[in-house]
Amino acid sequence: MKQKIALLYLKTGGGHLSGAKAISRVLSESYSDTSVPVLHDGFTGRMRHHRFFFEFGYQFSTNYFESFYVLFYYLTRNTFLVRLLKPVMSSQISTNLARFIRREGITKVVVLHSLLVTMARDAIDSVDPSIPLITVVMDPFSAHYGWFYEKRTELIVFSRKLLREATDRYSFPADKIHLFPFMLSPRFSKPFTEEEKQAARKRLGFSPDTKIILIAGGGEGLKGAGNLVKAFLKQDLGVHIAVVCGKNRLLKKSLDSLSSRLPPGRLSVYGFVDFMSDLMNVSDCIVTKGGPSTVMEALAVRKPVILSTFIRPQERGNMLFIVENKVGWYYSDPAKVVAQARNVLENSGLNSSVLEKIDALQIRNGIDDIVRFIHDY
Repeated sequence: MKQKIALLYLKTGGGHLSGAKAISRVLSESYSDTSVPVLHDGFTGRMRHHRFFFEFGYQFSTNYFESFYVLFYYLTRNTFLVRLLKPVMSSQISTNLARFIRREGITKVVVLHSLLVTMARDAIDSVDPSIPLITVVMDPFSAHYGWFYEKRTELIVFSRKLLREATDRYSFPADKIHLFPFMLSPRFSKPFTEEEKQAARKRLGFSPDTKIILIAGGGEGLKGAGNLVKAFLKQDLGVHIAVVCGKNRLLKKSLDSLSSRLPPGRLSVYGFVDFMSDLMNVSDCIVTKGGPSTVMEALAVRKPVILSTFIRPQERGNMLFIVENKVGWYYSDPAKVVAQARNVLENSGLNSSVLEKIDALQIRNGIDDIVRFIHDY
């Protein structure tokens, strides 16, 4: 009988869903004879208030009111407060997850969001405690306490730093922690060849030889992207600017209006896309935020990265990884972002140096190893 593997995610940002889809794709392609992946949004059902607070609240706070997000982040790291709020927050989620597990005949559960770990454990306990629970910590360097609160789970981490933190700071059992390379979509397993880049440029409608600056910030779009675009257009670097707005409809609407007033070949505006690998591979420089997926995807395809913002404190570790390894830069001032992008485009020595440092990191996609572990466990 095939095992049915639930992949639980939330739509707070794009990384959790994209991770679930990546695991599902590899399971379907490599283990179709022995397993069936079942993607499941943890807020499925009558959970409008949960969706509004966490999904809209995440998008609004990280883009427009970051201090509220930082406050919430730190409050939910308090052990006493977590224990106090858990019964209130988890009851409906756990009940819905238990129904889902029974209805679908789930035999294994994989969680890709910190909020769902304890809820999934409670749901499993109410259905069949022998069902394995595996948690994939999607933040590689700076991870929220919620990932480590529940100890009755196998824990997948992406860095030795986080492995040490799990054992030393959160007293997580060492024999239940499993270290793998960062998990990316299979599309980012290796950079495009020159022929593949030219084919992608043609698909996207880009000129064969124009320099391309990609501005992207994951599922919620990049905070301050409008100001960045205006700063680039003001300097007129002679580049094609591609902007991915994600679910940020206000940003897309304003940039669509701006693009309509510009000559062709200056600005391309996208919403939520499924061809990010194409955009990254054809770009000459990527301006983004400190989200783990976007940062590691850019490095995987050997692109210099300029971070214009990062969510504190969750993404601070990602920013430090970029800056300390000298594979990119962090500037919050749009003028400095543009100046550094110009430097990358015009200084071939600098570009070569950055690419050498990216290669030295030996970024490897861990998706195949992780899926094999999930399948075989």
